[in-house]
Amino acid sequence: MSPPRDKYAHFIDHPRYGRRPNITGLNPSPFDRGVQLHWNATTHAEIVAQFEAVMGKRWPYGDLGAHCPRSKRIPNTAIAADLTRQTPATLPVSHYFDLQRTCRDCALEFIFFAEEQKHWYEELGFSLDSDCVRCVKCRKRQQGIARQRETYEELFHVSIKTPDEMLEMAEAGLSLIEAGVFSPKAIERFRSLLNAAAAVGDAPQQDRRDALRQRLRTAANE
Repeated sequence: MSPPRDKYAHFIDHPRYGRRPNITGLNPSPFDRGVQLHWNATTHAEIVAQFEAVMGKRWPYGDLGAHCPRSKRIPNTAIAADLTRQTPATLPVSHYFDLQRTCRDCALEFIFFAEEQKHWYEELGFSLDSDCVRCVKCRKRQQGIARQRETYEELFHVSIKTPDEMLEMAEAGLSLIEAGVFSPKAIERFRSLLNAAAAVGDAPQQDRRDALRQRLRTAANE
């Protein structure tokens, strides 16, 4: 008899939490007294049922199921929240669940861990409106792009640049081309910047310029 298939083997690995659910044995229902789950862990059917139970009338808004992300909370992975540490919200969250997700960018599956949610909403002060739509690898990529854009924009406004600043600006711009933020048409601008840095720079910077020129050639398919 073959061993059971590991359904999480292909999930993106999180450097802190891994790729498999953290089984806690806690599995509260949104219908339990005192339980309020995050909207991203509650199905449309549960929202409708809760509305009808509380209001005593039928759900008046039609079938919104197609417009709501399908909840994929993983059973028996809940942890209790500390409501006093959450950013004030209309409905605080009493428990977090591990959630099965598909990354918006790479389309690979990952888990938005309950422990990670607790860190977001109670340690970092994120609003409960915040949600995780990218795997950790794609989040880091987005953060890197944001840093490169910030560097580029800051140096763009420096009127007289040192050779190091020229190289740093060219490197940031090239990274943005590689990430698809800038058009390849910008390659000549950064090639000119490297040439200007070479004209006034010194020998120790040569290896860095050569490496950037090679990346430019690759980006230009030369």
